[in-house]
Order: sequence, then C-alpha cells, then structure tokens
Amino acid sequence: MDNENVIDLGKWTVPTKWEDVTLEMFQKIEKYYSDKDKDFDVREVLDIFTDHTRDEIDQLPINFTDKLLNELSFLKEQPDYGDASPKIEIDGEEYCINVMEKLKTGEYVAIDTILKSDPHDYISILAVLCRKNGEIYDSKFEAEVFEERQKLFAKQPIMKIMPLISFFLSLYIVRMTHSQLYSEVEEGLNLIQQNIDNSENLGVFKRRSLNSQMKKLRKLLKSNKSI
Repeated sequence: MDNENVIDLGKWTVPTKWEDVTLEMFQKIEKYYSDKDKDFDVREVLDIFTDHTRDEIDQLPINFTDKLLNELSFLKEQPDYGDASPKIEIDGEEYCINVMEKLKTGEYVAIDTILKSDPHDYISILAVLCRKNGEIYDSKFEAEVFEERQKLFAKQPIMKIMPLISFFLSLYIVRMTHSQLYSEVEEGLNLIQQNIDNSENLGVFKRRSLNSQMKKLRKLLKSNKSI
C-alpha cells in the first residue's frame, strides 16, 4: 500500500439503529426535513449525527461519506415507540406530565411561545411540562431548572422519549382545538407533510419513517378534534 495515500480520518461514529438516536438528533433532523425550500445536503445530515465540525466533514473522501450514509439507512425503518405515556424514569427519578390538572397560564404561554418559535422543539416542551413530583413551573423554575432540564431531555434516546411526546400531543393539543397552540402544531405538521410529499432523490433518506410518524400524529389530531 502506498502510505502517501493513506489519510487518518480519526474516529467517526454515527447512529446505526433508532436506539442510538437522541431526542436532540431527532428534532434536528425532523426540522431539517421540514424545510421545503432546502436542497438535500449530506454535510448538514452528518453535522446532526456526528460530533465533527463542518470543515472536517468537508474533507471526508466521498467513498467514506457513502459508508457513513449507509450506516444511517435504518432511518428508512418505522420504529415501534410503544404506547403513549405521561411518565419517564431517568437516572432513577420519575418525571411526569400532570394528567390531573389542566394547563396553568404560565405553562400555556410558555408552550405557545415555544411552538410559535419552533414547532419541533420537543426538548423545551418537555422541559416545561414533564417535571418531578411537586415541581411547579414558575419564575424560579425557569431561572434555575429549565436549562438543565432541557439538557437532560436532549440526550435521552428517542425510543425512550417518544411515548411522552405522543402523550403530550394527544392530551394537551387535540383538546385545545380552537386555540393558537393547536394551530401552531397543525401548521408544523402541514409543513412537514408537504415536504415529505414533494421530496425526491434523497438516497437512503426516503423519509418513510417520518412520513409514517406525521400521518400517525395527524390522524391522532383529527380523530380527537371534537374533544
């Protein structure tokens, strides 16, 4: 082998199954796919799924890039997230979306603001609504807990966290049919679906799993619209 042609690429890892995908990765790739005006750019995808810089990605040999993309082919598969759930256990502590009470004004305003800014920001939504027993969402929570809670949820596996997201959608959004909150989420789903329907030539990223997920959520919204 000609050693002059050997390039040390360092260590490159990408998720190889849905269990490896974090909530942060999921919402970034979902947001990326929802931009109907954006052309597919493999560098942006690798930027989401690796911890390398854009400059490092730019220097990858194309055959090595293809290998990384092949590792991500599991994204074509529809994962089984299980049933919706209001609870999750993280590091031995339970976090729960309170099903016994309606949204408080502060929670409503916070969620409404989040969805207006980014309807894919599940991390912030859960940081507001999914709390430990006895925790209250107030100015102290916002100042002292909210940011750390965002970090906690961001690193959770999507397979573990999606039941919470499904529960939030079913309980808090579809029961607020006439509110701005519902409108923002519906608009977000419309945007994602439009992009999925119009997408072409995306190689391994055929969006089948996202397409299926969006249809599932839309069906959930419509079926409960009269609640």
